[in-house]
Amino acid sequence: MGGGNWGIPAKVGGVKKWSNRLSRIGWLVFLLWANSLGTAEAPPGYAVPPAVWDMNRPGDTLPSWAGPVSTQRGVQMATWRVQIRPPGGDSKLAFTVVFREPADGFARVIWQGPGRSVTLCGNLFEKAASLHQRTLLIERSSLGGAGQLIVESTGEESVVERVELSWVEPLVLAAGWAAPSGLYLTPGGKVLPGDEMHGGGRHRPMDEDKGRVIDAVLDEGPIKIDGQSPVRFIAPIAGLPAYGRLEAQVAGLAPGEEPWLWVNGKALAGVAVELPGLDDPGFRQGALGQSLRYGGWRTVLAYVPVGLLRKGENQVDWQAGVGGGMTVRNVRLQVVFGEVSQELAKSPVVSTPQPVISQVSLPVLEKGVERFVEKRAQPQLRTRLSTDSGVVGLRQE
Repeated sequence: MGGGNWGIPAKVGGVKKWSNRLSRIGWLVFLLWANSLGTAEAPPGYAVPPAVWDMNRPGDTLPSWAGPVSTQRGVQMATWRVQIRPPGGDSKLAFTVVFREPADGFARVIWQGPGRSVTLCGNLFEKAASLHQRTLLIERSSLGGAGQLIVESTGEESVVERVELSWVEPLVLAAGWAAPSGLYLTPGGKVLPGDEMHGGGRHRPMDEDKGRVIDAVLDEGPIKIDGQSPVRFIAPIAGLPAYGRLEAQVAGLAPGEEPWLWVNGKALAGVAVELPGLDDPGFRQGALGQSLRYGGWRTVLAYVPVGLLRKGENQVDWQAGVGGGMTVRNVRLQVVFGEVSQELAKSPVVSTPQPVISQVSLPVLEKGVERFVEKRAQPQLRTRLSTDSGVVGLRQE
């Protein structure tokens, strides 16, 4: 700002005084405008406090738009319900419920308004873990006004452990060319994926071709794995693989636990399990002396170093810790094809896995090629195949 009008004297003193004052006002307006580029007016839902109910603290105060909460035991069906009085605005209601999931039965979510009843989710259970959580996104059109949100579950006692209700807004990314993100932001700053918050469940994962990188869905699951019955995936690769990345969602692991992963007999050293913030409703503390538990899906990531993947048949082994168990879904393998530098080729490999007894064949991965391989053997703890035919391969969505 070295030159410009700042150095030009006014001919009349009064004009000079007003010129300086107007300049300062102009800069103030400019700074306020520039500041507004990075902020936006708080959406209506942000002024509405969330409602939290916990079976361990049922007497906690709820905001004026929610409550009271009541539970009812039954011989074959139990009921949990909360009164909802929607505030003004067009925010959507995010309903997060943490629940116990028995081996069988169901838990459905119903919205009951004056003269009408709508089933929002036919069954919360996903055959994931004994402690689990789901989030449903409820449209204003489904509510229509004041009413009751009800969870009906089979059994004598309600399976509901904790509920969080928040009015959420779409998360708009700062890129004018981008499509809607499909994400929603809670008043507490938590980002929720909209594609998994509908009563019908998640969308089927898709394969992606990213140039030199093939991102393949190995199995959409869910598959149960325990310490005594690991699962081996057979993945034939046509072409010259350089390195890779394994990704999956896992449920049933306690905080601090990790799955054991091997590729072609070599243990993967860099296995990372997502740890949500400790304010996540999925964390549940048991009775005195019991460990902390977590209910919900978390992401598992593992880097596959250079030298582990090879052209031809590859074995990918998954196993839970001793005495533990887990459920995995959305198992993906990214493979980079092509030559690698000598520095990358020096990546170390480690240890040998325990024997595995369950096998599943996986798709042949090759740039520009999609071939299907017949299933060798059904895994002992597999709940269902990812396709109706006897073939597990790259899906054509």
